[in-house]
Amino acid sequence: MSNQSKLLLALGLLLLGAAPAFAQGGVNGSIVGNVFDQTGAPVKGVKVSAKSDTQIGGAKSAYSNDEGYFRIIGLAPGNFEVTATAPKLKTVLQKDIQVGVNASAEINVIMEVETTVEEVKVVEKAPIISTTTANVKETFEAEFLDSLPVENRIGVPNMIAQNTANAYVRPGGGIRFSGGGVQQRAETVEGFRVNGQPVTFGSLAAIDVQTAGYGADNADVPGGVINMVSKSGSNKFEFDLTSWAEDSNLQFFKDTADSEAHSFNYYINPAVSGPIIKDRVWFYLNADYRRESTGREANLSGFDILPPLPATQFYAARGSLKLTWQVTPRNKLSSFTSVRRNDDQNRGTIGRDERDSLVRNQHSDYFSGLIWEALLGDNVFFRSQVGYQQQWTDDGPQRCRFDPDCDNIRQVRNTFPQQLFLGNAQVHTQTIFKSIEVINQIEWFIDSKKAGEHHLKVKSRVFDQMFEEAQSTPGDGWQQFIGTEPDRERIFFSNDPRFEEARYGWRIRGTSGLNTVHSLTDSVRLTRHLTVSPGLAFTSARAANVGAAADLDGSALTYHFSTAWDATHDGRTAVRASYNQYVDPDALRLARFALGDRVFRECRWNVDTAAYDSLCTWGGGSANATIGLPCGPDGISLDGTSCKQRLRVPKTYEYTVGVAREIVQGVALDVDLIYRLFTFPYETYETNRLWEPSGYDLDGNGGFRNGRAGTVSDLETPASARRRYLAVTTGLHKREGALKLSGSYTWARLEGNVNNNEANDFGTNPSRDAYYQYGFLADDFRHNIRTSMTWQIRRWFSLGLIYRYRSGLPYQRNFRNDVEGAFTDKRAVIGVNPAGNLNDGDDDRPLRLPDIQEMNVQFRFNLKPLTGQNIDAFVDVLNILALRTTTTVIENDGPTWSQPNTRMGPLRMRIGGRYRF
Repeated sequence: MSNQSKLLLALGLLLLGAAPAFAQGGVNGSIVGNVFDQTGAPVKGVKVSAKSDTQIGGAKSAYSNDEGYFRIIGLAPGNFEVTATAPKLKTVLQKDIQVGVNASAEINVIMEVETTVEEVKVVEKAPIISTTTANVKETFEAEFLDSLPVENRIGVPNMIAQNTANAYVRPGGGIRFSGGGVQQRAETVEGFRVNGQPVTFGSLAAIDVQTAGYGADNADVPGGVINMVSKSGSNKFEFDLTSWAEDSNLQFFKDTADSEAHSFNYYINPAVSGPIIKDRVWFYLNADYRRESTGREANLSGFDILPPLPATQFYAARGSLKLTWQVTPRNKLSSFTSVRRNDDQNRGTIGRDERDSLVRNQHSDYFSGLIWEALLGDNVFFRSQVGYQQQWTDDGPQRCRFDPDCDNIRQVRNTFPQQLFLGNAQVHTQTIFKSIEVINQIEWFIDSKKAGEHHLKVKSRVFDQMFEEAQSTPGDGWQQFIGTEPDRERIFFSNDPRFEEARYGWRIRGTSGLNTVHSLTDSVRLTRHLTVSPGLAFTSARAANVGAAADLDGSALTYHFSTAWDATHDGRTAVRASYNQYVDPDALRLARFALGDRVFRECRWNVDTAAYDSLCTWGGGSANATIGLPCGPDGISLDGTSCKQRLRVPKTYEYTVGVAREIVQGVALDVDLIYRLFTFPYETYETNRLWEPSGYDLDGNGGFRNGRAGTVSDLETPASARRRYLAVTTGLHKREGALKLSGSYTWARLEGNVNNNEANDFGTNPSRDAYYQYGFLADDFRHNIRTSMTWQIRRWFSLGLIYRYRSGLPYQRNFRNDVEGAFTDKRAVIGVNPAGNLNDGDDDRPLRLPDIQEMNVQFRFNLKPLTGQNIDAFVDVLNILALRTTTTVIENDGPTWSQPNTRMGPLRMRIGGRYRF
C-alpha cells in the first residue's frame, strides 16, 4: 500500500471515529532539529537515531533533508540519547534529551570531518527552551517531583499546581489555572480525560502542565491542562517500593487549639515492571494503599459550644496497569487501566458539627483505555484510542453505621451565635457516573520546497457521559433555630406534591450529555527561525433532556494562532505570542440543571399556632427549572412581550506574549504576559420572587411573579457577567547538573462580577446587585512566588526545597436574610467591610487575609555505598518556618465574624524510604 493510500485510509478512519479533540495535544513526543557542518551549512543525508529505556521496539531513526532538518516522531516521553552518523563525518552522541508530552525536543547537531583516529564526539547538553511553540507551560519529571518535599504526595493535580506559575490552590479546595474556574481544567492520562479519578503518582513518567497558549487541541478547556503519561516498563525487570509515614508525634510547636488525638498517615506504593517479550511486549503494574487518621483542631473562633469530635478516618487503595505491545516496527498497541476505592469517615466542618451529623463518603471508580499508534508513512503518524470510565459514590450519614433508624432522624441547624449542624447529616446521595471517550488523531509532516515545512494535525474527540443520582434527606427534612428560637422547617419530597399525592424518601434521576470537538492545526516553518501555527476548532454539546424548547446554542467555532521566533538564530532565544478562543460546552451540567433539584416546601415558625405553617414556599423540581427566562417562569415581560433568551456558549478570549532565553547552558529565563477575558458564563438566577427595594423582605403585594409561593431557578448566559485575568510571570529554570530548580514570580489580577463560572447571587435579589459590581474577586491575589529546588550535594546525599509566598486574598462580610434564612445579604463589595454606618462610605475598610509564606525541606540519603542496595531514606520537614497563618476566616456576620476558621498546620515531619531493584 502506498503512503498516499495509507493517508487516505487514516483520514477515513478519523472521520468514521467522529471523536473530537480534547484538552491536550497527544501524549507522544518527538525530537526535531538541524544538522550543520562547522561552517554552518546544512548537511543532507545524516542518519539520526534516538534510543531510550522507555522506547519499546528499539531505536527510532530519520535522515536530514536538504535543509539539514530532521524529525523523529512517535516517541514515548523519557530521557533519550541521539546519535548522528554519516560517511566521512565524526559520529555525534547527544545525551540527556528530555522528550516531553507535547512540544518537540529541539536539538542542533554540528558534524565535523572524520580524522584518522576513530572518535565519537559526545555532547552532554539537554534542550532547555522551545523556539517553535508558544505554550505557557511547565514540564515535570517524576524523579524531580519525588525529590521535593511536597505538601501532599497523594493528589497529583494539587502537587503540580503548588509548583506551577499561574496556578492557584484554593484554601477550601479546588485548583484554578490562569483565572479559569475549578471545573474548567482538564486532567488527562495517556490522552484520556480522567478528571476526578486520581492515579498513583508512582506510575507517572512525565507531567506537562499548560496554563495558557495551548491552542485548538484544547478548545473546550478555558482553565488549564495537565497531561500525564504513565510508565511503560522496559527490557529489564524492575521493582520499586516507596513508603512514608506521618505521625502527630512528629509535629512540633503546637498550641492548645491543636488536636490532642493521635493522628497518622501511612502510605505504601509497590511497583513492578518488565518485559513479557523483550522489545515486543512490556508491562508496568503500580498500586498504593493509604491509611489516615486526623484529629480535629479546636474551633479557632473561641466558641467551643460542641464537645470534641472523633478523628477522621480515611482508607484508600489504588492501582494501575499499563501494557504495551510493539506489534510491528510501525504499529503499537497499549492499554491503561486504573482502579480506586476510598472510604472516608467522620467528615464535617471544623468545630461546628455534632458527632451525629458527621458524614461518611465511599467512592470507587474504574477506567480502562486502549490505544493504537501507527506510522502510516515516514511522515504520517496516526493515533486512535477509546476509553471507558465509571465512578460510584455514596455520601451519607456516618451514624448509619451504628443506628439502623438513622434515615428517620432529622438534622437540626442553628445559625446563632454561629452555624451549627446537629443530630444527623443533611442529605444522603448515591451517584453513578459513566463515560465513553473516543479520540482519533492524524499528523502529517510535509517537507516541500514549494509548500515549505508543515506539521498538519487533524484531531477528533467525542465524550459521551451518563449521570444517575439517588438522593434522600434523613427524616425527609430539617429544622433551623436562631439560638433557642425556632426559625423554619424544610420538607423534601421524592415527587412533586403540587401535582400528585406526596411521596417521600429517595428521588432518582438520570441524564446524559455529549461533547464533541474537532480541530485542525498547522505548524508552519516560514523560515528556519520563524514558526507560525494557525488553528481552527469546532466544539458542540448536546444534553439528552434539554430539547429545542430550551433554545440552547451548543456549538461554537473558535480561532487560534501562535507564533514563535528564534530571535538570535542559535536555538537559545524564543520570542512567542498567541491568540486563542476557548469555550465551555458542559452538556452534562446543562442536562442535570434541567432535571431540577428535589421538590421541597419551606415554612416559617408561627408563634400563634406553635407550628411551622407560616409563609410557606415551594422550590425545586423540573417545573421550577427554566432556561433563558430572566423575567420569570411564565416568560412574559411586564409589557406583554416574551423575554425568552438564547443561551450562548461561554467563551474565553486569551492573549499571550513572552520571551525565553537560555542565559547559560542549561539555565533559562522567561517572561510571559497572559490576558484572559471570560464571557457569557452559565449563571443560575432565582426569578420568581419579588423583593422590596431594601431587599430584606418580599413585596407585600404578592411577592411572587406567577402568584404561587415558590422559587424558580433560571439558567442564563448573561452578557453582563464576566471576569478577566491579567498576569505577568517571570521564571527561572535549570534542569541539568547537580542543582536543578524551577522558580517563578507572578503578579496577577483577577477581577469581574462572577468568580468561578458557577451559580452566584447576582440577580437573585436586586438590592444586592450593587455589591456585585465589576471588581476584585475572592480568589484575587497580587504576588505569588514559587521555588522548587533539588541539589545533589554528594553521591549519597541530596537536598530538596520548596518555598512559596502568596499575598492575601480578599474576604467579605455576609449578613443574614430572614426570607432565605441564610447569610446571603451583601452591604459592600467583596473585600470591603461596610463597618457601622452602611450609608457612609468613609468608614468602609478593606478586607484581606494575611499573606501566606511557607517553606518545606527534604533531606534524602542514598544508602547504596553502605548496603550495596539502591535504597533511599528521606525526611520531609513541612512548614519549617512553623508559621500558623490564618488561611480562611468566618465570613458570616455575628460575634465570630472575621475570626480564624482555618490556618496553616504546625511544623511536622514525614519520614520515608524508597527501594529500587
